[in-house]
Amino acid sequence: MADKDKNLSTNITKTDNTGADTSDAQTNLTRRSLLSWLGKATVLGLTSEWLTACAFEPDLRSGTTSIPPNTTLGSFEFPFSPSSTEDSIYDKWWINTVDLQKIEDILASWELTVDGLVEQPQTFSFADLLALPRQDQVTDFHCVEGWSVLDIPWNGIHIDSLIDLVTPTSEATHIKIHCFREIYSESIPISVARESKTMLAYGIGGATLPLDHGFPLRLVVPRLYGYKNAKWITGIEFTNAEHEGYWERYGYSVKGEVASKRLREGKY
Repeated sequence: MADKDKNLSTNITKTDNTGADTSDAQTNLTRRSLLSWLGKATVLGLTSEWLTACAFEPDLRSGTTSIPPNTTLGSFEFPFSPSSTEDSIYDKWWINTVDLQKIEDILASWELTVDGLVEQPQTFSFADLLALPRQDQVTDFHCVEGWSVLDIPWNGIHIDSLIDLVTPTSEATHIKIHCFREIYSESIPISVARESKTMLAYGIGGATLPLDHGFPLRLVVPRLYGYKNAKWITGIEFTNAEHEGYWERYGYSVKGEVASKRLREGKY
């Protein structure tokens, strides 16, 4: 990874995106302009209706993927560029999903609803999220199957940005993550959601998330296994109880904590 990205690996920064050029893009994102902004490469995502687990098999010799030293994955400055899966970080980032998506369906109706045990339920558009203070961090991603992707330069927002706007009640203890078409769902304690490196990601390395990896919004909790990092989020519900997610119903741990020996200092 380039030196400037290495500096980001141990620091989290939040940026208030209020520049003139940025605000115009944020407040005038129609479905047509957003689709054009994302680029054709993003639209070509998933076409099969079959549900899949792993699209590829990992390299069992190493079990990990890392960004080559001289790879640049885009700028950490707005505006985002069209998303692409050509960057080397995606080479061995296998696709685990039970619910394939089409970007046309998402763009036609996507919004993020934040409700439940809150004083002020709210709904956010994609442009609304871009207008919130941005969090950039470089952390690792670990799958329960044994493979990892190292040094992912995420862009997104911290959950506190939403908490400040909706004000959870004193009864709220967990957040339930709702995903497109409600096939997949997840749940984490509010205490975990408020950890410094838990975030709602809408970009990687200055580009929008590829559809396969959760566009337009996904949960990122680096110290929890990938199945807890829900993709294609449409809602965040504050609740007073733990929710059993899709994979938990098949016997996976509700806590989903990555084995400590796999965690690297500063990357979770």
